[in-house]
Amino acid sequence: MAFGKHRSDLSCADASLAGSLDISIKGQPLAGRQGHLRKNMRVEGDYRKDGYATIRGLIPPEVATNLFKQIQIDLANAGQSFANFAKSHQLSINQTVDISGHFYRPLTTFLWGLTPIIGELVGADVLPSYDYFRIYQKGDVCRIHSDRPSCEHSVSLTLAYSDNQPWALEVGSERVTEEGPCTDDFGDEPFSSVEMQPGDAVLYRGINLRHGRSRPNPNGWSAHLFLFWVERGGEFEQHAFDLQRLTSELKRVEQL
Repeated sequence: MAFGKHRSDLSCADASLAGSLDISIKGQPLAGRQGHLRKNMRVEGDYRKDGYATIRGLIPPEVATNLFKQIQIDLANAGQSFANFAKSHQLSINQTVDISGHFYRPLTTFLWGLTPIIGELVGADVLPSYDYFRIYQKGDVCRIHSDRPSCEHSVSLTLAYSDNQPWALEVGSERVTEEGPCTDDFGDEPFSSVEMQPGDAVLYRGINLRHGRSRPNPNGWSAHLFLFWVERGGEFEQHAFDLQRLTSELKRVEQL
């Protein structure tokens, strides 16, 4: 597959994340933090207490939009299109376009580049697991689910909406301890709904909190990046640089 071999200008884009930066939580500077965090980033919520938080401006909206455009350009240069990466799965109604960072290396660069920021936000030494790009179609949903062990600390990052209509991520309030079956809604469980603009993200404990998008996508399409980390020395450290995901993606790409 030639896609991963083509040049991408994005390899320099995430270097902008590593400058001299700071952060605020609920409008206040985060005391004692040094040098990894974006100046205009704003965190809403208490991740350590609630298991999730909203990150406004995790990356600049221009970077989010141009990451989406660059993927499209590089696909075309490789003689591919988004349609080549469409797949069906139990979480959505329609096929989604899924591209793994294992095979489009700028996504892996993005994941690795964000690692210091995520480590500071979660208050732990983290290692990258894997990430992937996904496009959802109009009217689609993401059924409510919890994640496998490689998703100890998870980020849902919005890249672009075709019609500029925010499509909220919903996060449940009841802790779970293992990956469970997906459902159409939360039932009686209280949940929070977080709307995002391009560049905004939700940081959440993917293993411990069910999450999804039960309201149909109001856009013609929406583009997202999902990124995952595990704690160094923690229960799930063996899932760093996720070999299980790499193996499954190798089998899938061989069929393209």
